[in-house]
Amino acid sequence: MKNHHPLTLAIAAIALAALTQNLSEAQSRDSGSPDRQGSYATSVQESSRRGVRDRGLLLAQAGSGEDMQDNQMSLESETTRTETEVTHKHDYLEISDFFNIREANVNVSQGEWEIELGAEWTTDSGGGDDDFSLSPNIKYGITDDLFVELEVLPLNLGDGGDQGNGDLSLQLFYQFLHESDAMPALAAWAEMRIPTGEGSSGVDGELHVNLTKTLAPKFRAHLEGFIESANGGRGDEDEDRRDFQWGLGPGFDYQIDDKTIGALNYLHRSSEEEGDSNQHILELGGAREIADGQHLKFAIDIGLDGHESTPNFGAKLLYSFEW
Repeated sequence: MKNHHPLTLAIAAIALAALTQNLSEAQSRDSGSPDRQGSYATSVQESSRRGVRDRGLLLAQAGSGEDMQDNQMSLESETTRTETEVTHKHDYLEISDFFNIREANVNVSQGEWEIELGAEWTTDSGGGDDDFSLSPNIKYGITDDLFVELEVLPLNLGDGGDQGNGDLSLQLFYQFLHESDAMPALAAWAEMRIPTGEGSSGVDGELHVNLTKTLAPKFRAHLEGFIESANGGRGDEDEDRRDFQWGLGPGFDYQIDDKTIGALNYLHRSSEEEGDSNQHILELGGAREIADGQHLKFAIDIGLDGHESTPNFGAKLLYSFEW
C-alpha cells in the first residue's frame, strides 16, 4: 500500500467536505424547504384574493356609476318638470278681467279656488247720477289651463228697482298656448249672462281672445278683442240696446317689485245703445300682494271722447283670495 503525506490527506478531506455541502445546498434549492413552499403558497392565495377583491370593487364602482348616472338623469328630469310647472304657475301676474284689458295667462291652476270681491264707482259725461256697485265671483281650476267662474253681475246700490240686480254670469276660460321665446301666450274665454235678476230678460253671450308677450324684463304687452251678442237686458236697459257689440284694445304692465305690478290699458269699443258713438277709455291701475294668496287690485277709468254714454270717470277696487 502506498503511504500519503499527512498534508495531502488534510487537503483532500477539506475538499470532500466542501463538495458535500455544495451538493446539499443545490438539492435544497431544487426541492424547496417547507418554509419557502408555505410562504409561496400564501403569496399566491393572497394575490388571488386581491385580484377577486379588485375585480369586485371595479364592478361595484361601475354599478355605482350607472346608478349615479340614472339618479342624476332622474333628478334632472324632475327638476325640469318642476321648473316648467313653477314657470307656468307664475306666468299669471294678477292682470285679470277686473281690468279692461286682461292677460292671456290662466288665473288658477288645477284644483285651486279663488274668490274675488269688487267694488266700482262711476260718473258719466251726461251729468246723470253716479253709480256704485258690488260684484263678487268665485273661480275653480279644472286643469292647469282651464278654469270656470261664476259671478254675480254688478249689484247697483241706491238706484231703486229694475236694475237687474241678481243676474249671474258664467265664464269658461282656456289658455291654449303658453308664452315662449318665439310665441306669445294665447287664450280664449266665453261668458254668458243668465237673467236671474230683477226685471232682466234674454241671454247675452261674449267671446274674448287675449294675447300676452313679454317685451323686456318686467315689461309685458297685451291685446284683447271681444264680440258680444246682446239679447234683452238687465232691468230696463234693453231699450235701444245694441244687438251686436265689440271691443278691441292694447294693454301694458310693468312689474315694479316682487309684489307690485302697474297697468296701463286702452279700450276702444262700440256703445251699448243704438245711435251712440264708440267709446274710448283709458285705464290706469295695478295689483299688490298683501299676504300669501291675497291681493288688492285698483284702477281708474277715464273717458277720452266726452260722449254722454261714455263713463267720464270711474274708480274700482278688488280683493282676491286664492287657496
